[in-house]
Order: sequence, then C-alpha cells, then structure tokens
Amino acid sequence: MTNQTDRKLRLSEEIARTTRGSGKPYEIRDRGGKQSQPNLLLRVQPSGAKAYYFQAGRGRRILLGKPPLMTLAQARMAAASAAGRSADGVDVVAEVRNERVTLGDFIEGDWWKYAEDRIASADRIKVVLLHSFADLLGHPMAQIGKPELEQWRKNRNHRTKTDGAPRKPVALETMRRELTYLRAVVNYGVASGTISTHKVGDFLLTATLADKHTDQKLRWLTIEEEARLRQALEAREQTVRAYQATVNAARQRRGLEPPPTPHPDAYADHIKPLVLLAMLTGLRRGDLFDLQWDQVDLNLGQIRRVIGKTSHARRKRGKPVTLTTLPLAPEALQILKTLRDHKGTSHLVFPSPVSGTRLDNIANAWEHLMRDASIERFRFHDLRHTFASRLVQAGVDLNTVRELMTHTDIKMTLVYAHLSPDHKAAALAKTFPLNMTAE
Repeated sequence: MTNQTDRKLRLSEEIARTTRGSGKPYEIRDRGGKQSQPNLLLRVQPSGAKAYYFQAGRGRRILLGKPPLMTLAQARMAAASAAGRSADGVDVVAEVRNERVTLGDFIEGDWWKYAEDRIASADRIKVVLLHSFADLLGHPMAQIGKPELEQWRKNRNHRTKTDGAPRKPVALETMRRELTYLRAVVNYGVASGTISTHKVGDFLLTATLADKHTDQKLRWLTIEEEARLRQALEAREQTVRAYQATVNAARQRRGLEPPPTPHPDAYADHIKPLVLLAMLTGLRRGDLFDLQWDQVDLNLGQIRRVIGKTSHARRKRGKPVTLTTLPLAPEALQILKTLRDHKGTSHLVFPSPVSGTRLDNIANAWEHLMRDASIERFRFHDLRHTFASRLVQAGVDLNTVRELMTHTDIKMTLVYAHLSPDHKAAALAKTFPLNMTAE
C-alpha cells in the first residue's frame, strides 16, 4: 500500500487503485514513463478520495476526472489535450471555469449586459427564460443537452401554482418560442467565448399526440364589433363626464375648489382617442404611449417618428435608424386636432392623467371596455390587425399595407393576404376570359 511518503513512485494504474489517504492531502505526479504527462498529477485526500488534475501553471490547475471512473490512460489523454490547447495560447483554466458557468448566472450577467441595449424585448425574454427554465438555472450552461431538455419538456405541463392548483397546459408553439430564446442565449455564450460549445442544438422539439396547440388565430374586429366598440366608447365618455360632475359638486359642497370643467368638445379622458387612433393608424401601443406633439404634423396630416420595432430591426442589420412618415386618415386627423385644441402642457399626446408622464398601462379600462362592448378574446394589439384587415379588404395592395404597417419584411404582411381572395379571382378572369366563340 502506498502512502504520502511514496512521492517519487511512478504513477500507474496500480498506484492509482491501491493508494490510500493519510493525515494530509498529497500528490503523485506522472513522471518517468514513455506515456507519462509531466503536467498530470493524482491528488489524494485524507479520506482516500482521489482525482486527476492537469497543472497549467503555479496555482492553476483543472480537474480532469476521478478514478475509477477515469482511468490513468484517459487522464493522460485529457492532460495531453489540455497541454496542446495551452500551447496554442488557450487559457485552459479559464475555459474550464467558464464551462461551469450556470445558465442563471449567465442570463443575469453577461447575456443581460449584452441584451439590455441591443434587444428591444430583452425584458420580456429574460422573464420568460427565468420562468420557463427555472429548473435548469443552476445547471452549467455548457452541459444542458438533450436529457435535461427532455425533462424540461416533461415537467413544463406539470407545474402548479403557489396554492397547488395545476396550471393551464402550455401550447407547443409557446415551448418552441421558449426554446428559441434559450438557443439564442447559449449561442451568445459561444460567441462571447464564455463556453466553447453547447448541446442545446441536439434537442429537437417535435409534436406528440398529447401536445396542446394554440388556438389563437389572427383576430380583428368585425363591422358589428366595431360598431359596439364605438358605442361603448361613447357611453364611457358620458359615464366619465357624469362622474367628474359628481366629484366637482361634492367638492363644492365641502368648500373645496373643483378642478377645471372639461370643455364640451374635449374628450373626457385619454381612452377613446387612444383606442380609435390605434385602430385608425395601426400604431402599436408602445408607439402611441411614446407619441409626442412634435412628431405630429396636423397641417400635412402626418405622423413622423421612429417606430420602435422597426428601428430595432434596422439596428440589428447595421442600418441607420430613420423617421417613418405615416399619413393620417381623416378621422384620425380630426381626433388629433381635437386633442391638440384642448391639450395641456405635456409634450406627450397621451400623458398619464395621474403622473403626467408616459402612460404604461390601460389594462383595467380595456377590460371594462371589452365587457361593455360584448367583445371576447380581443387584445389591444388586435386593433392593429383590424387596421391591416380593413386595408386588405378594401383592396389595398399588400406592399402599401406593409408600408402603412411599418413591416420590415413583406412576409409579415402576407398573413393578411387571405382576407382578399378577390384579387386571385380577378387574376384568373383576366388570364382566362370567357371564350364566347362556339366551335
């Protein structure tokens, strides 16, 4: 049996197998044989636990493996590989350290520093990653592969709420989107040099019979729904005015100065003009929240501003960000003129009625509006789809629709193409006219 006094023995399979722990940790270096690796050593703990290490420099070493799971021959091959990479200028210690970086630490650290200023939806993507892959956040990023992701998929539909109630099944499309986000993160890990490679690409998310598919379809307002929405908006205007009058009367009875009474031609608040402009311009909610008066030209009937999502796509392609000019429909122009005639001191078209700063939420008002209008499964963003569908159904060509929707790719506009089947019939009629000549 060897012990800590056998420092100069030649490392062999027998030595690795039979050596025992002593009062202090000790090391046996691989030296003297034809196959030996001078930077390989076997470290033995007092408990008898053993491990092979590659010595990259003074105080710098990396764990290769532990006997008997790793044989001496395998350890020598690993040490030779590390020595070769080190000779090529690779910092093998840093490489191994990075390979142990967990997914959670990388998302919160290097990836977030990169994504925060470069990806428009970085906040939302980060929330999705931390929620969906919560069970993998403590795993070394480089080691997440097919087994881990198979387990992730299995568990994805078996999570419960904090009260123990089961959550709704997750649609296959949702899981695919989450996996796309994960791939983007680990790909950046490779691009940034944090890890040398990853195994996420080995996992393919294929459909099974048990999978739930999203039933969400492209949604827009029917003519009847639009009429109900406009009626609900007008009814809301009257309700808000009546409430304001009640509050003012109560303040007067208490001897308090009431706020100024809104002009009869002004909107009661921001909800009606905001909703109608979304439907009449196709602007996204964030672009409407950010809209400033110096971006509105009432004389020319235009909005000129940098569109958030479009500018992000241009930046990703290395192109300069440019102003987008959007012509205004007559009703949209009249709405903005009314707002301008009665605007306060804010530079924003839709300032928050509470803080006077940028709006950030109208969820409560929207929910009540949909209920009052008896409209189901309709999001604020679907007003944008309504704008596009009205254009297509009116016979506007898809490239013009693309420009008005500020789409960077015509493929994004083609989702509305099925709304205008008449152009196909017209093309057939033009190409194959009725032949009235009888044989």
